Amino acid sequence: MDIRQLKYFVTIAREGKITTAAKRLHIAQPPLSRQLKQMEEELGVVLFDRNKKKNLTLTYEGEVFLKRAKEILHKLEDSILEVRELREEVNGTLAVGSTIYCAALLLSKVSKIRDMYPNLMFNIWEGEPSRLSELLESRQIDAAVTTTPIHSKNTESKSLPEVPCKLVLPGNQSYGLKGEAGMKEIAGLPLILLRPSHGKGIYDEVVHHFQSSGLEPRVVCECHDSTTLLSLVTSGFGATILPLSMLPAHFARHVQTLEIQNNPFILQPSVVWRAGSFLPKPVREFLALF
Repeated sequence: MDIRQLKYFVTIAREGKITTAAKRLHIAQPPLSRQLKQMEEELGVVLFDRNKKKNLTLTYEGEVFLKRAKEILHKLEDSILEVRELREEVNGTLAVGSTIYCAALLLSKVSKIRDMYPNLMFNIWEGEPSRLSELLESRQIDAAVTTTPIHSKNTESKSLPEVPCKLVLPGNQSYGLKGEAGMKEIAGLPLILLRPSHGKGIYDEVVHHFQSSGLEPRVVCECHDSTTLLSLVTSGFGATILPLSMLPAHFARHVQTLEIQNNPFILQPSVVWRAGSFLPKPVREFLALF
């Protein structure tokens, strides 16, 4: 059995069908089926259960073998990266992700890395913490910046300074507010709140704190896209509550930000990375910026 066959097996397990796995691997279906049969004969076990619709489901033995096959392929990948890094020139791809609320924080660090390594390519993801955890586990990203802890034995993390949320107003509309605003004043504003498609976000926290204070916020728009939300605020549609870590510099010039009295909206971001695997130099440099 060789590395090529292990890659075949992992791809078949991921795709769940020989036909789709063959397309993914850019080979014909019959040779791939033969390779799978040879592996099963060599191991003396059945790796997949087959049904009439040609779907493949891993057996218990297949699950165990998949775990070990991934470990071997990851170790090989790490070894290749480590040896290649011995060359002076640093290239390749830095793959990182963040939640919506940490996007500006992430991008500020990425810009610094680009200045350090002009030949480096970047692969940037935005998603909920659960999605970022999946991407870390599958090695599609090397690190992530998140406002919700990712608890996994396969990751390490570092807490970052707390980020208070601010009241964000259109640049040409202050609603009679100056310097700072209280919860009662904010509750009366037309609010645009960011609501994530999955999991909890600032929306739930904002509504909870207002209701705990006996107030009902005037939410005029629930927004599921950060760019749209910021565009609505700059156009004068309403105000919002956001951490400054989410506010890009080019948007900050078109809005006003006010402190919130006795601010209950405090985020605790952290940077997370894979544990127990080789981290290329750009990833180490990226983590060192936090």
